Amino acid sequence: MVVLAEKYDAMVFVDDSHATGFIGKTGRGTHEKCGVVGKIDIITTTFGKALGGASGGCVSGRRELVELCRQRARPYLFSNTVAPVIISGVLKVVELLLQTTERRDVLEHNAAYWRKGLTEAGFVLKEGDTP
Repeated sequence: MVVLAEKYDAMVFVDDSHATGFIGKTGRGTHEKCGVVGKIDIITTTFGKALGGASGGCVSGRRELVELCRQRARPYLFSNTVAPVIISGVLKVVELLLQTTERRDVLEHNAAYWRKGLTEAGFVLKEGDTP
């Protein structure tokens, strides 16, 4: 996608709600896993999954793109401010994630263990099956 976007002078938007905090070597998300850090124009994520905030989320990107979303994005226009306690908790989680990948590594190990167990129990997707 990034190669095509560069070729055609297009932008890349990634909704990383299910990846922030644990996908990629240090948990930075899909763009880290795919080796395109710094090449994604807009990334959205939620605070309610790996970041443990229970609600809220964010849009990240160049200042003018974030401001455009603030002015034009309908879901943003009708949303409430995120509670300070949520922001404080999310910032603490980000601080912890920046210090070590231990939690992410344990999660990756547990997921691999679970997938292996499911496969050994006969729960495998065959070509053409949908997950």
